Amino acid sequence: MADLEPLIRLRKFRVEEKQKILAELFRQVEVLEGRRRIILEEVDRERKLAEDGTNIEALVTFAAYSSRMAAEIDRLDGQIKKIDGRIEKAQDDMREAFSEQKKAQIIQQRRNDEDQAETDAKENKNLDEIGIEVFRRNEDQ
Repeated sequence: MADLEPLIRLRKFRVEEKQKILAELFRQVEVLEGRRRIILEEVDRERKLAEDGTNIEALVTFAAYSSRMAAEIDRLDGQIKKIDGRIEKAQDDMREAFSEQKKAQIIQQRRNDEDQAETDAKENKNLDEIGIEVFRRNEDQ
């Protein structure tokens, strides 16, 4: 039977590559969520400053700023949503690759077990023959 170790190594490499891709996607989402969080904190800080003052211009300026930041948050949310879709696909791909790797490992383990059982059976047969031969010699003497 053919040795599946090269195939197992290849499949393991593919799983590792897919894990790297998935990790990069998660990192991208984390960066976008961090930017989103910073924008929300800045908007909150600016809102407090605008509300504390009695200057009408500050409120008008804050309204325009808030609107631009809301659009930026919507843009970030859209990017996050796109990446989430890619994450789901990457997870499915990784699961499939891992499944293929495990199948090859299981087949190789079964082959190894069969080979070991065959070797053990041959050894037992040889030992039985030696034992029978020793018994016959002792009987003849």
